[in-house]
Amino acid sequence: MNGAPAEPDSVPPVLGAPGASPLEGAPVAPLERTPAAPRAAPAPRTRHWLPAAVARGLALFAGVFALLSAVGAARVEPVDGYGWWVVAYFVPRFVSGALLAAVGVVFVAYAVAPRMAAWRRWLTLALFAFFVAVAVYNAVAFYVQWRGGRIAPSVPLSSSLVAAGLLAFVTWAAARAPAPRCRRWAAAAVIAAVAAVCVMVFPLAQILFFGTTDYRRHATIAVVFGAQVHENGAPSTSLRDRMTTAEQLYKDHLVRQILVSGGVGDSGYNEALVMRDMAVKAGVPRDRIIVDSSGVSTEATVRNSIPFFDFDVSPGVLAVSQFYHLPRIKLAYARAGWDVLTVPATTSTPIKETPRLVLREIPAYWVYYVRAMVG
Repeated sequence: MNGAPAEPDSVPPVLGAPGASPLEGAPVAPLERTPAAPRAAPAPRTRHWLPAAVARGLALFAGVFALLSAVGAARVEPVDGYGWWVVAYFVPRFVSGALLAAVGVVFVAYAVAPRMAAWRRWLTLALFAFFVAVAVYNAVAFYVQWRGGRIAPSVPLSSSLVAAGLLAFVTWAAARAPAPRCRRWAAAAVIAAVAAVCVMVFPLAQILFFGTTDYRRHATIAVVFGAQVHENGAPSTSLRDRMTTAEQLYKDHLVRQILVSGGVGDSGYNEALVMRDMAVKAGVPRDRIIVDSSGVSTEATVRNSIPFFDFDVSPGVLAVSQFYHLPRIKLAYARAGWDVLTVPATTSTPIKETPRLVLREIPAYWVYYVRAMVG
């Protein structure tokens, strides 16, 4: 009250001054940050076992098929068994056989034991990739021949291109880390199922792609396989279509002779004689027709026709039949050491029994294939 100015309330207390709190005026230490907990690494994505099992099923079928083909290539009369899928034209035959055996082994090994050491992994992938490249090469050759007019396919897709896609899928699966060891029985069931489906589908694919492709060109002779003659002596639709196709080959000057082959059917008529009369009626000179009345089966016709072939001309034979029959005919001639060209018979009227006849060719194809490979 003596007039002296009052001390402002805002003056901070002096450190160590009497009456000051021990904490007042002390320097404040900076707050320490608690280190953040490290983020948990994302859980690794587990490979699903199903794609790997499918690839292994495809590899199992391809491996067994390649090994059978290697046996065919090693015969005294070599048979090009793998030509049904991929063909390495640029590789000598003895090298091709060894290569097929190696490819077959690695395919089967991958199907059975997908976990591989580094050296085996690289060898497997190298052979797989080589096979993919060969399949693509075959597909390109298919389209080159088609454009050049040497073949006339009904399906505008090369079977080699389909094979390349499937082989690429197997290669992709083999390049990945193996799936976890789980569901072994389920994986084994899938592998067996895929291989079984391949056994069923492969002959159908050959019928679809190979059987429907027309390979006609200049040759010395056309062999026509017999078919049913009705009880009234009229040829069946199948037989009529086969003869119409062969007669056209002669009229187009693609062949000099026609060999008709057949046996005596349930109707009592000799199929070969009926076929000869049809050709004569169509304008083919009788002396240009060879009659084989003992052609009671595909193998019999193949066996009986070979003595009439010109061994100095290759290929000098056109085989004529329905599209579903031609893969088996090709195999029968291959077993006998002949590479014939196939011509599917024209279709004048759809045959209602065709689905049944196509399904019948599935087991027949494998019987003829194994016979051709093992002799």
